[in-house]
Amino acid sequence: MLADYHMHCTPYSPDAESSMAQMAEGAFRRGMTHICLTNHVENCAQCPEFPDQFPPFEDWDALRREYESARDLYAGRMDVRLGAEAGSPHYVPEEGRRVYSRPELDFVIGSVHNLRHARDFYYLTYPEDFSLFRPQVEEYLDEYIELAASGLCDVLGHIGYMQKYMARQGRGFDMMIFEDRLRALFRVCRDRGVGIEVNTSGLHDAMADFIPQPSVLRLYRECGGEIVTVGSDSHRADDAGDGIREGYGLLQACGFKYVCLYRGHEPEFVSL
Repeated sequence: MLADYHMHCTPYSPDAESSMAQMAEGAFRRGMTHICLTNHVENCAQCPEFPDQFPPFEDWDALRREYESARDLYAGRMDVRLGAEAGSPHYVPEEGRRVYSRPELDFVIGSVHNLRHARDFYYLTYPEDFSLFRPQVEEYLDEYIELAASGLCDVLGHIGYMQKYMARQGRGFDMMIFEDRLRALFRVCRDRGVGIEVNTSGLHDAMADFIPQPSVLRLYRECGGEIVTVGSDSHRADDAGDGIREGYGLLQACGFKYVCLYRGHEPEFVSL
C-alpha cells in the first residue's frame, strides 16, 4: 500500500502543471495504490497587500466533476479521493468551516504559507543572520498551534515550509531550536486528534530532506502523535508519488506502526 496524500492539479491549483487525470496516471505509474488530490484553497489567507498570491477558490462544481472522472478512470486499480490544502483556515474561521464542511472533501490539510498580512514564504529573501528571521518562525509555529486547535483541518501540512525556500538561498536552521513550541503544538495535535504530514517535496530540492525534519517527526512521536500522512506535494505528473516509499521508511525508523488514509475526515490506520 502506497498512498500519496498531497497532490496539486491544474487549473484548480494555479501553480500546478498537470490535470487530475494526468496526476493520477503519474501516481499509478509510480506504484501508488491510493492518492488524494489536494488543491490549494487559499480563501482564508487572502492578503490585499500582496495580490500576486493565490486567489480564492470557488469552482467546486467543476472540481467535483473532474475529480469524479479521474476517480472512475482508476476504479478497481487505484483508490482516488478528493481533499484540499487549506491555507490558514483559522485566519477566517467562518470561511474555514465552510471549506472544511464541503461534502466533496474526504480530507483537509491545514497549511500556513504566509503570516497574517505578509507574503508567502516562497517570495521572501532570507537574511544571513538567522536571528533576524527567528521572530517570524516563532510566529509561524504559534499560528500552527492555533490552527491545530481550530478543528478546521485533519492534518498539519509541511511544518517547516520556509526551510525549502531558505535552502535555495543557501540559508537554513534546525527547527529543533524551537523544541518548546513544537512540544506545545504536538500536545494540541494529540488532544484534538489532528495529525501531521510527512512532506517529501524537499528531498529532491536544495533542502535534500523531509518536511518536517526527521528530528521533528521523532519529537511528534515522543509526544504521543500517531496520525501521519505522507504526501509528495507534487504539482506535475512526473513528480506524483515521489518520495512516498522513502517517507514510509522514515515513519518506520521513527517508531510509527501506521500511516493514515482519510474518508469523511476520519483517519483510517493502515499498517506499515
